[in-house]
Formats: sequence, C-alpha cells, structure tokens
Amino acid sequence: MKELAIVENDQVTGQGAWDFGAAAEHSLGDAALKTALLRATGKFDIGRQEIMAELPESELVREKARQIKDDVLAHLDTYLARFADSVAAAGGTVHWATTTDEANSIIAQIARERGVKRIVKSKSMVSEETHLNKSLLSEGFQVIETDLGEYILQIADDRPSHIVVPVVHKTKEQITDLFNRAFNKKLSPVPEELTAVARERLREEFCRADMGITGANFAAADTGTIVQVTNEGNGRLSTTWPPVHVVLMGIEKLIPRLADVPVFLKLLARSATGQPLTVYTNLITGPRGHSEGDGAHELHVVLVDNGRTAALESRYREVLRCIRCGACLNTCPVYQTVGGHAYGGVYPGPI
Repeated sequence: MKELAIVENDQVTGQGAWDFGAAAEHSLGDAALKTALLRATGKFDIGRQEIMAELPESELVREKARQIKDDVLAHLDTYLARFADSVAAAGGTVHWATTTDEANSIIAQIARERGVKRIVKSKSMVSEETHLNKSLLSEGFQVIETDLGEYILQIADDRPSHIVVPVVHKTKEQITDLFNRAFNKKLSPVPEELTAVARERLREEFCRADMGITGANFAAADTGTIVQVTNEGNGRLSTTWPPVHVVLMGIEKLIPRLADVPVFLKLLARSATGQPLTVYTNLITGPRGHSEGDGAHELHVVLVDNGRTAALESRYREVLRCIRCGACLNTCPVYQTVGGHAYGGVYPGPI
C-alpha cells in the first residue's frame, strides 16, 4: 500500500506523530474511497437504526451491557484469575503478555515447539495491534488471513480501515482488478463470483494448516468459554480444523458469566451490520474432548495488556467497554468522508 509520508502514531502508547489534517486531505482526493465508504457505511447505519427500533428494550439492554462491563473493569484482576482457572480446568492454557512483543513471542514459541509451518488466521484487531503477521512471517511461518476482507487486504499489502468491515475502503471494482492480477483471472465485479474464487483457494489452506489463530469477541470468566461471532465460516474452520488453536485477546474482552452472552449478542450484530444475529456464533470451551469429533487438540489463550491496565486509571477508561461493533464509524460524518486510514492507528477515531 502506498503510505503517506507521515510518521504513524501508535494509539496505544501515544508515541510518534500523525498529521490527521494532511491524511484527511489526501483521502478527500480519492473518489473511489468516497464511493466505497458511502456504499457501506450508509447501508450499515440505516440497518442499525431500523433493527434497533424493532427491539423495544434496546436502551435497557445497552444499559445492562454497560453495567456488566463496568463490573468487569472494577474487578478485572479477580475476573482474569477466574478466567485463567476456568480455561485450565477445561484443558486449555492461558499465557500472559504485557506488551505486543511478548504476545508475538509467545505465539511464535507455541508454533516452534509444535513444528508449525502453516497458520490460518481469522479476523483479529488485536493481531493488527501487535503486528502479529509481520512478526510470524519474519520467523519463517506462512500466515494466511481467511476472513474475506482480511484476505483481500493481505493480497493487496494493505491494512484494515474499519473494525468490522476491514476492506470497506475498496470498491468491488477495485477488488475485481486485484483478483484478476493476483490470480490471472478475468472476473466480473460480482461479489458472489469474487467470493467463490477466494473460497476455493482458502479451503486448501484450511486443509494444510498446522495452527489456527483467532480473536475473541467475548470470554466468559466462569466457564473459560471463548465467544466468537462472524458472518463467515472461516472462524469455525480456523478453530476446529488445525490441531492447535491460539486465541489472541485483550484483557478487557472478559464478561463475568456465560449467561451474560445473550445481552451482548442482542447488541453486537444489530449495531454492526443491522442483523438480528451474525451467521455464526461459536462457543469454545477448552480443546477437543476424548468423545468429541472435531475441534483443536490444543487451546492456548494469549491475554494482552498493552496499556489497557494503564487506561483503567485514566480518563480513557470508558473505551474499555467498547464491544467493537463499529457503529460509531458508520454514523460519523468525518469517517464517512475520509475513512479509517486517515486516523493513523489500528482503531479509527470515532470510537
């Protein structure tokens, strides 16, 4: 991807310098970007408004979710310890990472010790935060993104510009040109046709993978259950087909009880894409049991701090309640005009 000649800001550490004005001006001159953003964000924002209106108790549900997250943040050390014990009781292993480098190092060590060569990844914003792909590739591992949007960005040597729809800044016409060049095809800008090509190529990657890496939307402290919601089957394939499953998640993703999950499921898809529920909701508790026919043989959960405990004591504490729905991006007139890359960090500004 052609980068602006501006030093990228690390939004977690606050180091570096980013000229938002210059980046925004650059984006304003991109007609294709404007087309792509208006197509997607407008659709999602209208869908959110319509489906929330169909949920009479939506404000009560939001308040309940806020109370649950505030409880977690007020007793984070207790819930983290409980979660680690629950994961261990279910047969998994928890790893603690204070920094992004520690997180990447832990994952690389797990892979080396198990002779891993090929890794498939489901969408994970935390892995973007740690620059995990770059780290693993530098150590000789082959890493393939399997979320359709992330797969497109990997081919394009680009990065996400949206929390939920990572490739929102590209039009279907641009993606068609990219696929035609990368795969020597003569495709038309028809989403189903483009998806079919990606699906065919990715299926082979799942078959050959030694490790699957995913994020987590939520994690229940009482059972050690990882909750992953997605509209693509790649999430389920990444967690069940490879023999080793690694979950990379921020420590703020905890919720106290598995029984709390429905509260957040009522909000997440409705706020993100205007759906009542995503196509797949995966609940993963430990590795494959002796009597189970699928699932990874090993489950590792890497819990990442990277400034989050510091944020607890700052004026930014509230941001740790975020469930990564992306609704703030879809409704923000600035984001709708300049896109996510203009903000210079992993998590765009409207949050």
